[in-house]
Amino acid sequence: MHTWHQRVRIEKPKEGEKYGDIFVDTNKSHEIYKEWLAMTRPAPGPNGERRPLWFNRAFKPDESVYYVDKEEK
Repeated sequence: MHTWHQRVRIEKPKEGEKYGDIFVDTNKSHEIYKEWLAMTRPAPGPNGERRPLWFNRAFKPDESVYYVDKEEK
């Protein structure tokens, strides 16, 4: 899951907590994931693509990995 879809709240540590402690409500996170999943379309996309070719990436793999293999369906 992409972390930039997560809401973050920063608070001063409470009693018994230390700087850097985190808490994640995994049930709420999973509900949000299901909401986002409901807005997506299943692969393959246009031209049989698994991922859009135009999307910028720090490391762009070989173009062949962007397509859904017919055996995966």
